[in-house]
Amino acid sequence: MPRVVHLPQCDDLRAAPELAVLAVLESNINVAVLALGAAYPEIQGLADLDESDDLRAALAIMDMARALGAAVNRYRLAIVVARERDEPLPF
Repeated sequence: MPRVVHLPQCDDLRAAPELAVLAVLESNINVAVLALGAAYPEIQGLADLDESDDLRAALAIMDMARALGAAVNRYRLAIVVARERDEPLPF
């Protein structure tokens, strides 16, 4: 299930301007997952699962989208932790 994307505020972007691009990336991940879910209702358990090549490719994209979403979340968390400690980012 796609997550709500919270857009960064001006103060956030001053501290970490890359958050703007990450918000766009996260939105695109959500749209891709929704579009694939609509194109392949069997992914949602609404129909019989047919292991066609295109379905396997769609499932692979969805898995990678989830992994990329998790990486964005880890990065965002690292920014918050570094800001709280007033430390430079470790990247």
